[in-house]
Amino acid sequence: MNLVLPKIITGGSLESLFYAYATETPIVITQPYVPFELETIEYHNMFQLLGYDTNHSLLKVQLWDRLVFVLSMAGLVMMPNNVRSVRHENRKIVFALNDNSRFVIEYDHMIKFDEHIEGMVDVYDWFDIKSGSKTQLEQLIDPDDDLVNKIIFYDSRKRGQQGKGRKDLIAFSRLNEFGLLEYESSEGYVRLKTLQMMKEAGMRGTPNGYNKKGLQIHYALKIEHTHREIIKKYKPKYTLEQTFSKMTKEKEIWKLTKKLLHHKQISILRESSRLQVVV
Repeated sequence: MNLVLPKIITGGSLESLFYAYATETPIVITQPYVPFELETIEYHNMFQLLGYDTNHSLLKVQLWDRLVFVLSMAGLVMMPNNVRSVRHENRKIVFALNDNSRFVIEYDHMIKFDEHIEGMVDVYDWFDIKSGSKTQLEQLIDPDDDLVNKIIFYDSRKRGQQGKGRKDLIAFSRLNEFGLLEYESSEGYVRLKTLQMMKEAGMRGTPNGYNKKGLQIHYALKIEHTHREIIKKYKPKYTLEQTFSKMTKEKEIWKLTKKLLHHKQISILRESSRLQVVV
């Protein structure tokens, strides 16, 4: 199958998706720069176009998911579902599909929106707190170290009584992407640094009765690593503010968004767009 387009965007950041939305330009999600799920963005009145009418900050990943959904419904996400490989070929993007067929996009002009920045990456290590989860702390910061620069405590997502009134944590580090396999960047090393920061902040483990002097004693702090997220750094061609300044005339996709919101068809389809394809 061949498709001929005058202009196309390659990208995958929040900025590239909003630019595609603002200009009604087809986009190929070559590298999904999905925001970290707890990262927020200050509210802007342009977000009303996507159905957000609150003055509070929003999760970036919510905007990312909604933009992908609306762009897909508008037929502006040029990405087959069964992609085996992708390559550039003289003003063409060629998708080799799993059924051995090809999907080819020919274009007159391509906007390469996101420039990958090699070197440092944002690393988020998720831990369950097994002992010491009842805390009022929201975060701990070590401004002098990129390894566990920040600990973020969040309400536990465990079901039932296991999660009620308890917290788990995320350890944030900014590390060299070429040294992630070294021990000093490992999950185990992050765990030790995290426990050290928790102890220095006065945190204790689960209460374990009282000693002979009537003072409460505690079990040791205990945390268990669940998974690691690595967020690559990039530089967008245009910032959101630059894109917002160009949004003056109403577009057809804005009308489509209103219809989807009216019929309550807006939903989050995160997994459908997280394609790890690099062109």
